[in-house]
Amino acid sequence: MATLATLFVSALSNIQPGDDAKNAPMAHKQVSDAITSDELLRELGADPVLIGSYKRDVSIRRVKDVDVFVRLKNADDSLRPGDILTHTIEVLEDAFPGRVTRQHRSAMVDFPKFDLSVDVVIARPCGNHPDDHWQIPQKIEQDGRASWVETNPTRMTELKTQANQQFLLSDDDPTSGAYVPVVKLVRQIRRAWDINKPGGFYFEVLAYQAFQDEQPNENTVADYLTAVLRAVADALATGAKPADPTLEGRTISTSATTAQLEEAASRMDEAATLADEALKAEDTCLSAAKWRQLLGTTKHTDDPEHASRSPTSATPTAPGRAPARSHAEHRPFPRGTTATHDPDRGSRGAALEGEPGQGRILRRRCTSAGPGHLGAPAERPDHREGGDRG
Repeated sequence: MATLATLFVSALSNIQPGDDAKNAPMAHKQVSDAITSDELLRELGADPVLIGSYKRDVSIRRVKDVDVFVRLKNADDSLRPGDILTHTIEVLEDAFPGRVTRQHRSAMVDFPKFDLSVDVVIARPCGNHPDDHWQIPQKIEQDGRASWVETNPTRMTELKTQANQQFLLSDDDPTSGAYVPVVKLVRQIRRAWDINKPGGFYFEVLAYQAFQDEQPNENTVADYLTAVLRAVADALATGAKPADPTLEGRTISTSATTAQLEEAASRMDEAATLADEALKAEDTCLSAAKWRQLLGTTKHTDDPEHASRSPTSATPTAPGRAPARSHAEHRPFPRGTTATHDPDRGSRGAALEGEPGQGRILRRRCTSAGPGHLGAPAERPDHREGGDRG
């Protein structure tokens, strides 16, 4: 059985947000400062907090949007969402002229310098749970009216922390949490296998549910990932919406169609099978090739250093589909690897090239995974799917 622990450390490093890790909090601070500088919003007790995958430490390269949750702690039932959103947009427009877009229930502030945006969502206290639950507009109509829907976005951050402390790679090391790295890899696989919908949050909840239901107790990322992928694939195959872990009795919604859900289930079943084969493979080279197929390649369209390396690598594709191409894809394995699966002949997987002279940890005919090159992120599709994007 091949788990290739060192290579998974490298893969996780490759899918880190990179420069976005610096830019996202800067954008959040600028928006929060604009919000709290307004007199009316201050009177309403405006308290902006960062939410979303970036806040939960499960975002992967690239971070294209950051969610700011504006808690209006002093607001009551008389607050009209249309009116307060209009006022908030005016405040933001003064601070960021020409960069603010009104959405159904939020405002989007564009940060072209960072190549990301900030979504600003207003919220009022929930009467039944004033301390931790909030209400956000479901959809604001042209007359300013809207129904309110209950939410508790900060709870998912708390659950992430608990899960990462519970599921460890080593019982002797409380910092060896497996939950966060596995969720990151599940998100990466969703992107690499070209699953547009359901979105990243939907898959994150499925992964959380898998940890809770299966209670895996492993000592490698490979073992944890294989168990969770199978549970995620099986959950998708049922067609049932996952339970919302932050609100009792609720489920997670998605705008994915039945056909898209069935396609996602099929691809994740194939991915889970590939992970199981990679884990069980006795031959280290074959195992590395299968893990490479599973995790995909990266397309750094804004990174000249990576763009110059690999004009012909391929991202994973569904059977019978031509691989997507990009002049800016980065091949995550060193040159000289003996290819068992050649993406230029139609199989799923990353091309087997990289920088010469990198350290080799797999010998024999296969030199297939120099440090830092097991997996790398696929380009994020340019789409938005409300609460389950990413």
